[in-house]
Amino acid sequence: MTDLRDDDPTFVGRSAELDLLAKEATILDASENDNTNRALENAVKHFTKVFGGRLPCTDEDLKNYLVMYAGKLSVATLEQRRVLIGRWHKENGFEHNPNDSELVRKIMRGIRRKFGKKPKQAKPAPLRVIEKVCSHLDEVQESIEDEKNSQKLRAIRDKAMLLTAFWFGLRSDELINIRACDIKFHWDGDTPYFELFLPKSKTDRDGQGTTKKLDSLPNLCPMRAIRDWFEARCSGVDVKSFRESEVPLFAKVSRWGDVSETHIHPNSINKLFKGLLESGGVDPEEYSTHSMRRGVANWIIDSGASVAELKEWIGWRDTRTAMRYLDGKSSLPSKIIERKLQTGSLLSDTNARRLSSPED
Repeated sequence: MTDLRDDDPTFVGRSAELDLLAKEATILDASENDNTNRALENAVKHFTKVFGGRLPCTDEDLKNYLVMYAGKLSVATLEQRRVLIGRWHKENGFEHNPNDSELVRKIMRGIRRKFGKKPKQAKPAPLRVIEKVCSHLDEVQESIEDEKNSQKLRAIRDKAMLLTAFWFGLRSDELINIRACDIKFHWDGDTPYFELFLPKSKTDRDGQGTTKKLDSLPNLCPMRAIRDWFEARCSGVDVKSFRESEVPLFAKVSRWGDVSETHIHPNSINKLFKGLLESGGVDPEEYSTHSMRRGVANWIIDSGASVAELKEWIGWRDTRTAMRYLDGKSSLPSKIIERKLQTGSLLSDTNARRLSSPED
């Protein structure tokens, strides 16, 4: 039976309009990354549920909110919340935006002067710390014969995750979003190498993804560590099918040794990293997951690379951002790892002695 509405030009026109609006909403959602949307949601929730405010709000309401949490929340957090609440008004079509008022701006200037302080940065994780933790993980693997033991599986996974995060200078969200199909091994030729595709990145505004290549390293090699994790993860499973799948590479491991198809929660990464440091005999207090990003940046500059090379490898656009990651150093490499390999000095001689020396 024919639906009479199909012949109604008014209905058809309205239906097409609704389809376009729905498509527009989907495209607009895609224009924002998950972290931005989550931050907006948290800001609105804190203002309305915790503070007890209402949206839309007045200049006085936003001023009172900022005063209430000055000294309790960091200046950066308050600044972000102020901007996001203003954004909520704009996106919801309200002409008046309290974020633009002189009263709110004046209060925020006062908060910055009274409570502002230099942001605390995580201590860079030097290569010898990574080596120490990996040695401990190797000992755990070797001490357990059962291939399905959860401790053994986690040790193999954690080593691959640690080395990947370090050498590529990855952010936590970049690390957990790596899928099995994002890794491509190339064993042929004189120098084996692998490619890592990052489907999501903070600086990849257009969502095109980024591909990075790294040669096989003589020591602390992420390529071999990932291969070992593939083999352990795929016990009893078709390896080829798994490598072509979109299953998270670094998935959860249950206490019974079952590997899920769910990636590690982003809020758990820092706790996991600190636990690895502690189990490896390293005080985790001054370190965070960002320590690996800072650590490889400092290792790269110590190895003699340029600012442009480091920015390319880590994925920074701004030179000032790169400089904040370095311990007072004025120059910065990406292809430096390859140069080190060519000279055979990646972890040999001086670097090897530094690895075995006590931590600074």
